[in-house]
Amino acid sequence: MSYHTLEDFLGDIVGKARRGQGISELELARATGLNAREIGQIESYALTPDDRVIRRLADALHLDGEKLAGVAHGWMPQRGNEAFEDRDRRVERLILDAGMTVNCYLLKCRASGKGAIVDPGGQARVILDAVARTDMQVTHILLTHGHRDHVGALEAVADATRARVCGCQRDFGLMGSRNQRVTEHVDEGWQTRIGELGVDAVSLPGHTAGGIGYYTAPVCFSGDALFAGSLGGAAGDAYHGQIQAVRAKVLSLPGETTLFPGHGPMTSVAQELSHNPYFV
Repeated sequence: MSYHTLEDFLGDIVGKARRGQGISELELARATGLNAREIGQIESYALTPDDRVIRRLADALHLDGEKLAGVAHGWMPQRGNEAFEDRDRRVERLILDAGMTVNCYLLKCRASGKGAIVDPGGQARVILDAVARTDMQVTHILLTHGHRDHVGALEAVADATRARVCGCQRDFGLMGSRNQRVTEHVDEGWQTRIGELGVDAVSLPGHTAGGIGYYTAPVCFSGDALFAGSLGGAAGDAYHGQIQAVRAKVLSLPGETTLFPGHGPMTSVAQELSHNPYFV
């Protein structure tokens, strides 16, 4: 399977930015010369305004107008559906049905054959068949956050692999009884080795309080903190904090770093700096 669109369209980005900053449809309409009905139409994909209006929306929502117009015109990241492989590691993406379309990743150390599953959100059999196909010894299950679409197959995958389950305690309330399967608590500065690969964790709160990114140069798994051209939803201080955390800890990585989000196509640091409207 592959992606032919972004996870979020113009209406999603406008809605997330508006709700994240606590701006009502009426307030946004007044700031942009539209009416509340038109704002609702934009957010529900029923109306795509011209670039002049898109820039007014961006200004009112503290977004980048040129980047927002680019998304509206169908921007897609280059190499958004390609498996990643270099001398030391291989990353394979699985697109799963977990009540919604979601990404799961297999990270394999080529030297040792050991590897990790990132976000077993559903369809445990699909994940385990992919592990067998790649001939990977799973030593870690890495959770970017606790939402059901990212942990739905955790029990079955953990039972089958007997891997260490790594996740942030601040998201335990989202996981229900699945939080009992976490064997290693992850937070800012946490490190591990998967075969010969060093992996560093960074805290990316906002979409959830315990959002975590995992970095093994030159790849980073961002979960729902960052999508190609967008972000996972958050509100109030969490919204602003998520943007700050992603800017400081993900978009500060080298431009060639490949980013593997929780939903939608893969992207890169350089492409997000050039095209993501949330980063002005």
